[in-house]
Amino acid sequence: MDLAAEKPLILARRLARAIGRRLVVLDENERVYRIILREGGTLKQIDVAGFKGSTIGEDLRRRDFTVNALAWPVPRSPGRTIPKDEVLDPRGGFRDLKARRLCCESAALFKEDPLRILRAFRLAAELDFKVDPGTISRIRASSRLAAAPAGERIRSELIALLACQGSSWLLRLMDETRVLTSIFKELAPQRRCAQAYYGRGGVLKHSLDVVSRLEFLLDHLERAFPGQAKALQERVSGREGEPSPGRALLMLAALLHDVAKPRTARKIEGRLRFFGHDTLGAKMAMAIMKRLRFSRDESRLVAAIVEHHLRPGNLAASGKVTDRAAYRFFRDIGEPARDLLFVCWADHASYLPESVVARALKRGGFRRYLKESGSAARRDVSKNPGEPSGERKTFWHLAVVSELMERSAKPERIRPARLLDGHDVMKILGLTPGPEVGRWIEALTEARALNRIRTRAEAVAFLRKQRLTGF
Repeated sequence: MDLAAEKPLILARRLARAIGRRLVVLDENERVYRIILREGGTLKQIDVAGFKGSTIGEDLRRRDFTVNALAWPVPRSPGRTIPKDEVLDPRGGFRDLKARRLCCESAALFKEDPLRILRAFRLAAELDFKVDPGTISRIRASSRLAAAPAGERIRSELIALLACQGSSWLLRLMDETRVLTSIFKELAPQRRCAQAYYGRGGVLKHSLDVVSRLEFLLDHLERAFPGQAKALQERVSGREGEPSPGRALLMLAALLHDVAKPRTARKIEGRLRFFGHDTLGAKMAMAIMKRLRFSRDESRLVAAIVEHHLRPGNLAASGKVTDRAAYRFFRDIGEPARDLLFVCWADHASYLPESVVARALKRGGFRRYLKESGSAARRDVSKNPGEPSGERKTFWHLAVVSELMERSAKPERIRPARLLDGHDVMKILGLTPGPEVGRWIEALTEARALNRIRTRAEAVAFLRKQRLTGF
């Protein structure tokens, strides 16, 4: 609930005392105060602010969108409903509410607070509203201002936007208005890079396609990964009524996964190649996350996904997902592995029309392709996945990603509990502390993951045998 008053601090103090809650000063210069209510209720907080201007009329004229420029003079004894004819609506807010439309009539309002540009897309996502064409034009004209707010303010809006279902089309609208490349200036060169390969829009078009496929995947987890859908859904769902950082970070990683392709693009024997774009991309992604004031853990997660997004494809190109290869994949990637697989699935699926992907999921998903036509796909792995002839390769890659996701649900195969610790290893092999102990521990862990040893006695025998035959 937002309250506007001539003397906001006095009102806020009296209200806080009356309901027995603590008063928080949000902005002393702007005279904005907050009273946080108890959890569990529909109303979570009350903000009290001074008029923006000398009167409520001037205040409403300076609000961001018409639907937010409605006010009701609170009577001393309010009833259970608010009579519509008592609501102040100087800018046609009720009309736009009925039309489910966001409208800002003046570019000066964006100049006054550039964060409103990003708020337009976030509110459209949360409310499922469309943005008025005139407002779109004013946003486009003001797009260079979008990067002006503090990084933490932009981060907050991005998390809320990308956590919403249906946000991928709004990212495309942000691109069309040049807001996206104002906030993420590193993406601007993508627009002209590899257009012959990806079509008009180049690498940026591909990145937005990957975001769309990721959103499709998150909305169809039950069909894509039926045995794990519930656990995976919990990873990307926030608490009721709150945005999910998990979903938002995956969307952000998908957007940034090829951020370094323009810098690494080279023609080799007539083919456009991007050697090292994964490693450089991770560094660029980390810098972007730092600039936007994401936490260290959030930044590391996105950077890890960018750095390793080629790994499943490389594994698929080898022709077979062995137990050892799968174990080493999860060992090397660590905690971000599942999140990485979400983005890799979307990356490969972006080369297929959505109708083809939907049909494949309806028929049982891609994992079955490992058995049904894996050999044909393996013969085709050298082909360009962007060409129609590379469809089998894309199916094969999606099958490998799906297989890895299935294996991720078996911790005993990817992160098995140790049968022996370092002290045991040193005692059995007569070693002193040092790197060699760690190598023997890793050998034991891998052997257990491959089901070659199951008991402590077998682990001891394994160590002795390996010591005799050579480590």
